[in-house]
Amino acid sequence: MKLTSTSFREYGLLPAGLSPQLGWDEVPAGTESLALVCMDADAPAGGGDLFHWCVADIPPSRPAIEAGAAEGGLRQGRNDFGHIGYHAPSRSPEQAHHYIFRIYALDVARPELPDGFTGTDLLNAIYGHIIDEAQLIGADTQP
Repeated sequence: MKLTSTSFREYGLLPAGLSPQLGWDEVPAGTESLALVCMDADAPAGGGDLFHWCVADIPPSRPAIEAGAAEGGLRQGRNDFGHIGYHAPSRSPEQAHHYIFRIYALDVARPELPDGFTGTDLLNAIYGHIIDEAQLIGADTQP
């Protein structure tokens, strides 16, 4: 499976404000749904990655999420900033941050998730159901 974007290149600058366009191909046979997360791998807060976005129940026939699609039409969870949907990166003058967009091909159509699920909830729910995955990394500053 491959994850690509027309909004940024690998390790390139993420667009300000809206969620980026993300596309995928080579979805494996047997995929019942896709899930997506975006995590800040360089977040200063202790305890691991900081979730900026989590999306569940993406149909495997859907080839992409368009730029700004986080505004609606997707089953989105609560990010680590406390709201539903995508939280755009803040430009950090002290340190470059890298944002990992990771898509998962799943063998379940609808993972069991509570209302207002978090990124951690999503990863726990899909554990053991991942057929394949791909990632794309963006940054909040130019390389």
